[in-house]
Amino acid sequence: MIAALYSCQNDQKTATTSNAAVTLNQNDSLFMINQGGYSFEIIMPKDIMIANAPSIQLNSATGDLHIQCGEQFWIIASMEKTDLAKIKSTLGEDMLFTSKIIEETNNSLLYQRNLPDGAAYDYNFRSICELGEKSYTFRTCEEGEFSLENVNRMKSVIASVRQSV
Repeated sequence: MIAALYSCQNDQKTATTSNAAVTLNQNDSLFMINQGGYSFEIIMPKDIMIANAPSIQLNSATGDLHIQCGEQFWIIASMEKTDLAKIKSTLGEDMLFTSKIIEETNNSLLYQRNLPDGAAYDYNFRSICELGEKSYTFRTCEEGEFSLENVNRMKSVIASVRQSV
């Protein structure tokens, strides 16, 4: 099951993980994920949870973990070993959208999806994360239509993923 630890006090708290100490600001909540083989911690800003309670659910058909908070925040985690070359190849095979890479690091891609007429449609993000002996791929949900601001918010939350203690 999922255990959620909320930091509700105004002072900062520090959570220690096997990777590093994580500082929680007064606007942060630490979620400890331990469901369906997924085992990690993730920090979510409280301000995105004001209007919508977060939902963390395992899709038993696909094995993916959905982390959603309203319509503008939807991250999907999967336990798969992949690399950026394979992700780029998959983006290039999309029959509807063309993708323009906006930002690339050694383990992530931020890209814009464009319609066949060249019109911008939305933004998406993919990130590869190795935690201990597990490989995770985090992505924005393809079902959503996210602005660059939405994706940057999800990107920062994905960057907070740490191995559970």
